[in-house]
Amino acid sequence: MMIRSVTYCSCSMLVLGLLAAAQPATAQVKPELDPKIVAYQPVNHLAGKLTIAGSETMKPLTEAWAEDLRRLYPHLALNVDSTGSEAGLSQLFEGKAKIAAMSRRMTTQEINEFMREFGYEPTEVPVAVDALAVYVHKDNPIVGLTLAELDAIFSRERRRGLKYPIEKWGHVILEDEWAEAPIRLYGRNGKSGTATFFREHVSNGAALNSSMVSEAGSASVVMDVGHDRYGIGFSGIGYRTSSVRPVPLAAVPGGKYVEPTFQTAIDGSYPLRRNLYLYVNRPPKSAPSPETAEFVKYAVSRQGQQQVISHGYYPLPTSDIARLVSLWSGPVKAASVEGPPQFRD
Repeated sequence: MMIRSVTYCSCSMLVLGLLAAAQPATAQVKPELDPKIVAYQPVNHLAGKLTIAGSETMKPLTEAWAEDLRRLYPHLALNVDSTGSEAGLSQLFEGKAKIAAMSRRMTTQEINEFMREFGYEPTEVPVAVDALAVYVHKDNPIVGLTLAELDAIFSRERRRGLKYPIEKWGHVILEDEWAEAPIRLYGRNGKSGTATFFREHVSNGAALNSSMVSEAGSASVVMDVGHDRYGIGFSGIGYRTSSVRPVPLAAVPGGKYVEPTFQTAIDGSYPLRRNLYLYVNRPPKSAPSPETAEFVKYAVSRQGQQQVISHGYYPLPTSDIARLVSLWSGPVKAASVEGPPQFRD
């Protein structure tokens, strides 16, 4: 059975104070971990091999977790292959990876294919919260965009109903030098879970413009926009730099523009909020391999969630973490009694 994430109606993290007066108004409110989150406790004599394959967006996280575990377990061979969510899922299907890291949730079709192959559903573990940001150059004065406008910028089909394409910055009420300036597009390639998420949640599944520069890496998108005064692109909030700024977004025309922050990602008011996941091939009523279990346990521990914050993402609510820790701290007992519990949105 799949482990589904729960709603974020009650936040578990404490927020670090307010912004200092010297900070700019656009600075992020940083989360602080709830002291109730349990610290990771190493086990004895962990060895073996473990491959984690998938999301390039999650690469800083998966590599940080892997490096921490290498220090704890010198005889554990950990390999991280971050070539994209789709590639990671393929390796999970083929048995080349024990864990697939994905920056989006598996689709119904993918779950059905997994069930046809193995006879049971994959185990889904949310490990962090992310805001998929839409970046413009730091000099761009745009106040905000609606999802319909984003759709008309990035897709020619305009499935959100806008009657005209948006190809110049003047089409979104920018004046002076911006009025006739072309909008140049940057985004992730088709192997990326980020691109899939963007297509589904912005363009209602439509193909993105062929004029978009498709990058293999999240950092490359941000770098492109930072070098292009008239550029716009999408990437994870953890890749934000001083050369770009995230655009506040409104879910509907006339709606409030919402910035991607810790609070708006957790409370769901930011339209492009998403979870980051680990997927495990775990047969019902059986325990995962020790190395797989310890990697998951570390990811949702105090140390693992501190790495989430350190790399610019947002930690899970403590209520989610408590359920995950309960499941993975005693995998043999939990699996043999009732199978993995199912979390629903």
